[in-house]
Amino acid sequence: VLKGRTRGAADVPLSALDAIVVGAGPAGAIAARELALSGRRVVLVEAKRFPRHKTCAGGISPWARACLRRLGLWDRVAKEAYEVRGIRLVAPSGAGTVWTGAASASVLDRSRLDRILAMSAVEAGAELREGCPVTSLVVERCRTSGVRLASGETLRAPWVIAAGGASCRLGTDPRPRRVLWTCVAWFEGIELAPHVLEMYFDEGIAPHYGWLFPESDTRANVGICFEADRRARRTVRDVFARFLDRRFASRCAGARALGRWRGFPISVTGRIRHHAPAGTLLAGEACRLANAATGEGIWAAILSGELAARSVDGALRLGSDPAFVASSYERRLRLRVEPSLRAGGWFLRMGMPLVELAVRTGELGWLRRRLGQT
Repeated sequence: VLKGRTRGAADVPLSALDAIVVGAGPAGAIAARELALSGRRVVLVEAKRFPRHKTCAGGISPWARACLRRLGLWDRVAKEAYEVRGIRLVAPSGAGTVWTGAASASVLDRSRLDRILAMSAVEAGAELREGCPVTSLVVERCRTSGVRLASGETLRAPWVIAAGGASCRLGTDPRPRRVLWTCVAWFEGIELAPHVLEMYFDEGIAPHYGWLFPESDTRANVGICFEADRRARRTVRDVFARFLDRRFASRCAGARALGRWRGFPISVTGRIRHHAPAGTLLAGEACRLANAATGEGIWAAILSGELAARSVDGALRLGSDPAFVASSYERRLRLRVEPSLRAGGWFLRMGMPLVELAVRTGELGWLRRRLGQT
């Protein structure tokens, strides 16, 4: 369990805190850390207690690695992460190829990644409150002034950063929610190629995909993600069971299942719109910042947490109008994050021929030798 500073008062005065961050995932932990490093009094509120499970494949993309390196956190994460040096692609036609090279991505169970990042926030000076679900914002005089906890306690601060993930309901976005459905299982002793992740653009879920992400030389998580409208009245578990049977039946036969299958929604978008009460900024999946094609959201969570912290720190220094701060924050998100999200939408429409081309290209022996592939 992480040890942070705690307070016993039932109602923390407005002047005691500069900001409240809701959710201790990557977005919230980074936001709290950056605010604390700027000298701000910040409390990080987490609904569960560490170590808590988070259903996620745990893939840390090259962009997420770069963000963590820039923030001075990558060495700490790298000590626990499993390096990825190759990728196996299987196209809808069934053809497949393997590309290998230098390590550019990693896999780390989210319970461990989130703990590392939350601890870094505590070490920077943030107060962590575990086991404290937030039920609502406190809105006074048309702007946020704090949050209410399930315990009945009220925390007050002039700014709130909501980073509670796909289930967060502290925003006011009127758009219909777009969701990817996922299901993940963990296996010990499964047959795998060390340091090679596998992506299957399976006919049952394409243009989305299923995967095997290795977490060690003997352990991996296997999962699928697909858009809700492709279920055709089937449950997510049914779709996943068929995928496992098609792709992994023989490889799972001698493996030991670790716990039960877990499903979770991913809140995605192709166009960023920030809708929240004045004085509240949304970060990570609370702002729907996940890629509609891949479901990847760790990179956008880290970056949005950093940008939200900068926006709040600047507002506190300059006394900026909340509407102006939110508008500026949205523009930064659209500049830094939206191109990747739009690319995900394009891939869903046009990407399958490219996957087939990548696989066919990978089968060309002369090209593999030219690129130093094995």
